[in-house]
Amino acid sequence: MKQVILSLVKRMMFLFMWLFPLCLFAQNITVRGTVTDNNNEPLIGVTVQVQGTATGTITDMDGNFVLPDVPSSGILEISYVGMQRQTVPVDGRTFISVVLAEDTETLDELVVIGYGTVRKRDLTGAVTSVSNQEIVISPTNNVMEALAGKIPGMDIIKSSGRVGEGVDIILRGSRSIYGDNSPLFIIDGIPGSYSQVNPSDIESVDILKDASSTAIYGSAGANGVVIITTKRGKEGKTRVNLDSYFGFSGKPEFFHGMIGDEWVQYQREAYRYQNGQYPADMSTLLPDAGKLEAYNQGKWIDWVEEAAGNTATNHVTNLSITGGNAKTRVYSSISYNRDQGLLKNENQDRYVFRFNVDHELFNWMKTGITSNLSYSDRNNGVNNTFTRSLSAFPLGDAYDENGNIIHEYATNEFSPLGDFIPYQFENNNKNTYIHVTGNVEIVPVAGVSLKTVLSGTLNNGRTGQFWGNQANANRPTYAGSPHASITNNYGRSYTWENILSYNNTFADKHTVGATLVTSWSHSQNEFNMAASSGQQLESWSYWRLMSGTAPHVESGFDQTQKMSYAIRVNYSLLGKYLLTFSNRWDGVSWLSAGHKWDSFPAAAVAWRISDEEFMGSIDWLTNLKLRVGYGVTGNSGGIGAYGSTTNVYAYSSAGISIDGQIVPFTQYTGTYGNPSLGWEKSKNWNLGFDFGFSNRVNGTLDLFQTKTTGLLFRRTMPITDGITGWGAPLSSWENIAETSNRGFELAINSHNIETRDFRWNTDLTFTWSEEKIESLPSGDLIAESLFEGYPIRSLYNYKYLGIWGSDTPAETLEIYGVKPGWIRIETVENDGDGGEHKYSENDRQILGHLNPDYIVGLNNSFQYKDFDFTVFAMARYGQTIESDLIGWYTAKANTSTNQPRGIDYWTESNQSAYFPVPGSGDEQTVMSALRFRDGSFIKIKNITLGYSLPKSVIQKTFFENCRFYVTAYNPFVYVKDKQLRGTDPETNGSDSFPLYKQYVFGININF
Repeated sequence: MKQVILSLVKRMMFLFMWLFPLCLFAQNITVRGTVTDNNNEPLIGVTVQVQGTATGTITDMDGNFVLPDVPSSGILEISYVGMQRQTVPVDGRTFISVVLAEDTETLDELVVIGYGTVRKRDLTGAVTSVSNQEIVISPTNNVMEALAGKIPGMDIIKSSGRVGEGVDIILRGSRSIYGDNSPLFIIDGIPGSYSQVNPSDIESVDILKDASSTAIYGSAGANGVVIITTKRGKEGKTRVNLDSYFGFSGKPEFFHGMIGDEWVQYQREAYRYQNGQYPADMSTLLPDAGKLEAYNQGKWIDWVEEAAGNTATNHVTNLSITGGNAKTRVYSSISYNRDQGLLKNENQDRYVFRFNVDHELFNWMKTGITSNLSYSDRNNGVNNTFTRSLSAFPLGDAYDENGNIIHEYATNEFSPLGDFIPYQFENNNKNTYIHVTGNVEIVPVAGVSLKTVLSGTLNNGRTGQFWGNQANANRPTYAGSPHASITNNYGRSYTWENILSYNNTFADKHTVGATLVTSWSHSQNEFNMAASSGQQLESWSYWRLMSGTAPHVESGFDQTQKMSYAIRVNYSLLGKYLLTFSNRWDGVSWLSAGHKWDSFPAAAVAWRISDEEFMGSIDWLTNLKLRVGYGVTGNSGGIGAYGSTTNVYAYSSAGISIDGQIVPFTQYTGTYGNPSLGWEKSKNWNLGFDFGFSNRVNGTLDLFQTKTTGLLFRRTMPITDGITGWGAPLSSWENIAETSNRGFELAINSHNIETRDFRWNTDLTFTWSEEKIESLPSGDLIAESLFEGYPIRSLYNYKYLGIWGSDTPAETLEIYGVKPGWIRIETVENDGDGGEHKYSENDRQILGHLNPDYIVGLNNSFQYKDFDFTVFAMARYGQTIESDLIGWYTAKANTSTNQPRGIDYWTESNQSAYFPVPGSGDEQTVMSALRFRDGSFIKIKNITLGYSLPKSVIQKTFFENCRFYVTAYNPFVYVKDKQLRGTDPETNGSDSFPLYKQYVFGININF
């Protein structure tokens, strides 16, 4: 028996040894299959991959795939843009059919609207949403700067490279002439300041653009609403995120002054123009022995390089922690930002702390706290440092042998770096901002919720300033030298809101939602300033004001209140036919009695055409929705807390003498009261389409038209009224004038390529807009460049045509009162003279406007395995700018005043030049014509290359993710007008702090 068993075992082992390799070979098979959609249409380019391996392929034109060497027990992962990802077990099959379902996640994303959220598919208004990833890719602590060019209809420009400087924002054009045109910013449901929010803490930004979306905010909704939602804690294990980067600047886009042979040749030409011949030698141009000696020794100074040659740096570190359980969720973060500007005395340290917590007390009650604290310590440089450096005499010794700045570096020539001399200039600002919001929400029955929100904000700032005897910075008009001051600002605001919401679905096809809101807000602002002049020691700076001989004290206070009620009703039939109606009643303290309250209704309808049965056969059109909205919004901003009342100033101990005695008196100042000042109102129509093609291309298209009436217009009163302040006519706020805006907006998101290893997505935004003044109370206001039929920010001046040549007939020169080498302008016909007359102010005309006709943004993002690459470009076209930089070419014959380098000026041998002949500046009256140029430009805003450590490496560390990245910010700008090249037109021609390139190296780690 034992032998039989042993023989059987041997035979089984022999058989197993032969069959085992065959079994191993049989486990790897070739799998064929097809991939289709719900309509049985083949899908092309679907990625089919064996899970956990590098084995994969894509489907062909007929949706077929062939995948060799697949384990028979393996799992296939099937993915395609716009479709839900599937995993399919092989189970030994050699042919597999897969049907992919449409991924509706994008349409089901929640969009934040006023006092609530709504699914993207159910939106009836014009709303653009931006995720955190699109914000943090830009190396800036200003969230709105990061969105420049990415929001259709929103014009965002950064006009200054100064440390801590903000951006200018206009949504769908300017509506108000003197009132506020800024959008309303809502931070976690409460009006607030976006500049105090760390971009890394932001979850999403939603921009409400049309009246049907913004009317729920009533008085502040006319200029659009930007809703910023910060991150909240999430249920699950604790996660830590660290993001840190360091950046440094390239050369700023700014003119430099002439030096060397260029400076000498300009001075020779200027001398020749005024004297009829070139100077005999340099002593004629530089009669001062010291200056001549500096020239002979070649002591040229590039003052702009000396002033702004400092490398601007930026260091940012963000650390956040999030986690929680089913009951309590917490998000907390801390951020540190260190900025060093182009100027040596310009820097900022900024700290931001956030703590957000949500807690469920009962299954019918939950509460939450949102808190944000920021502290900044900022030293401000001076605007005129750049222009003084540009125009300063360029010969001499800038520093002594010890490296100290020489104040008088040549005879009667004073250094433009005077503000850098120790104890000569200080401008330090310390600011603390605290914002805390608490809320309690109860759900008494299913579908009904009541939420009460209480918010408080404290904003305190201290500014200390000092001007020494050698400082170049402009000091107050009343100040002596030296002069010091300390200004304290205190701001407090409180908001209390109650929100009652109802949502229910009836008969599986009627969905009704309703929202009732009450809102109360109160704010107070006060300031006090103590100053004095004549300090004995400049090293005391602003710390010993009592040491001055001429004290000066100022103080002020204002207070405002606002009360609001709102209602909104939403209705959906079958998820295809959508209706929204809202109305808000607002009352504010700063308008006139009897005109403080008004209502702002709005309504919108939408039709999801793609959900109709008759669209079933059109499989390439995956989303189509038509939206139509109309609403009325208000504007009461810009006039101040007491703009509707008459302002006076009381003088208690100076001014009027009666019988030799000084007696107190009062004097009108500021504005004169208007007892009927009410709301500025905007009526807006919006027609929109949401569309999607084959789940690869999605987009929105909106057309809008807005008419604003009863503008808050600051009208200068006639001097004949006798209502004056110190002999000058006062102004009064009135509801007069009308403006209009219209435009076209397009946003497209395209998934161009998506394979197993490579992805390419494109985002395109396009805006065309037009604004104009429909009517003014007394016709055109030339003194303020306001003209009926033209945009609010129009430019009015002489129109440049070129330079008069030396071949111009003498009689022609006589008619216009000009000489060869002078500026030629387009003259305006006067009394039938055909424009043939000497230049005068009557030859000024409308040259253009500051707002662009078109704004385009284009973002391309690529991902190849563990590498990611993003390029974002934007363009502004059709705006005219007044370049103050160009205006620094004065054409004057003055060796102490330098001219911009590289200027193409007229000479007898250079007749086609743009700029007039040197030496003629004091004779010409139309030099300002040089400044107005086409400000169109294309800019590469951002280039980012990132690398994430592969999972095989991450698994060996305690990281969840680790990404390294490099970014070039503002690396390239193409300027259409060659006269503006060497500058950045985004500054609108500013001659103060220039913009500059920035190069960033960073790391992001998730634990």
